[in-house]
Amino acid sequence: IVVISPEYGPPATKADYWIQVRPGCTDTALFLGVTKHMIDNGWYKPDFVKAYTDFPLLVRTDNLKRLHAAEVFPGYKPGLNKSGMSFTYQHLTDDQYAKLGDYVIFDEKQKTLRAVTRDQVGEQMAKDGIAPGLSYRAKVKLVDGSEVEVMTLWDAYQINLKDYDLDTVSQITGSNKELIARLAKDIWETTERGQ
Repeated sequence: IVVISPEYGPPATKADYWIQVRPGCTDTALFLGVTKHMIDNGWYKPDFVKAYTDFPLLVRTDNLKRLHAAEVFPGYKPGLNKSGMSFTYQHLTDDQYAKLGDYVIFDEKQKTLRAVTRDQVGEQMAKDGIAPGLSYRAKVKLVDGSEVEVMTLWDAYQINLKDYDLDTVSQITGSNKELIARLAKDIWETTERGQ
């Protein structure tokens, strides 16, 4: 049990350790530092990240928005099934889906761009023969004839996380860098034990 808070209070007395952070939203920097430390040490499961996160989705580098399938594939028709999880369990509405649309990944087996829906995650992705790559950068021709550079969210995070090494995060948060590193390792080891 870890308590992350500016003050040492009653919950901290019951925790395994307490990480003090400066008040004022520095906990975001703390978690970015934990994320960087975990990625730098290889404390993640690539197959899980590909199947259950949005890291394989492509983003446009010109506006940092997710690349929509309708921008890339001429005459693209939305592919989300009305009887799928999004509509039946998450109660997605038609209007919401029209705003969200479908996204694009680079399929590392087929070496091509592919559209994906919100319901194509986990085992469903594998059943549909989709093999998303975590790292991909390229120029993509859009339906309107223009070209745009794209990268995966994973690659975009690698750029963003460069600023969150343990020393910098310790300065931002006022936290002990050894405790930040310990938290990252504990998260990984707890995940490993739970599998």
